[in-house]
Amino acid sequence: AFVTAGPEAVRLFEYDRSRGHQVAERILGTQRRGCLVTDFYAAYNLIVGRHQRCWVHLLRDLHKLKEEQAEKSEVVEWATAVRKLYEDAQTWLREHPTLTVKERRCQYETLVSQLCTLGQQYAPAHEHPCTTLAKRVLRHQEELFQFVLLPGLPADNNLAERSIRPLVIMRKISGGSRSEKGTKTRLALASLFHTWSARDLNPFSECYLALLHPTATSPP
Repeated sequence: AFVTAGPEAVRLFEYDRSRGHQVAERILGTQRRGCLVTDFYAAYNLIVGRHQRCWVHLLRDLHKLKEEQAEKSEVVEWATAVRKLYEDAQTWLREHPTLTVKERRCQYETLVSQLCTLGQQYAPAHEHPCTTLAKRVLRHQEELFQFVLLPGLPADNNLAERSIRPLVIMRKISGGSRSEKGTKTRLALASLFHTWSARDLNPFSECYLALLHPTATSPP
């Protein structure tokens, strides 16, 4: 699922047998602009450009770590400290609705520096419970606070997750399409109707216009 928000929102659904980075690059092209918001799936690491990694996925793993290592105070404290950085960033943005580029950059660098300090605490440790997540935050240190730099950028990929969920449920109930053509048709229609819905457009009117002018691209 490739989604954007705003008045020109887009919902584009694509099926491919591969989960490799080539699929995203084929859809997005090599001249894309903006920031790609994704989870930590390794294939996204190969896509050139700005990235914002999903904090919801990271927070979920931090919570799981605290539950599994509840008896180890240093683990709970470390996971809590990482979460607090995210909460501090969100609080700072809420309390400062009007920010200059310089102010955003300064806060971004402060947060990244603090995150690196936390990551370096356990990344070199051998088989410590925090090592895996510590290495993750170090690896993606520049990709966790892009939402501080870019106004309106979400800190998670929830929009994409919610957008694709109805199709996943439909596939589970129906068993999926029985042909390649059926899959393409279903996803093309889903892309159109979900985009119209995201833009608050009347699907009947938009479908009528699309059928009336079949060579036109709707939505763009």
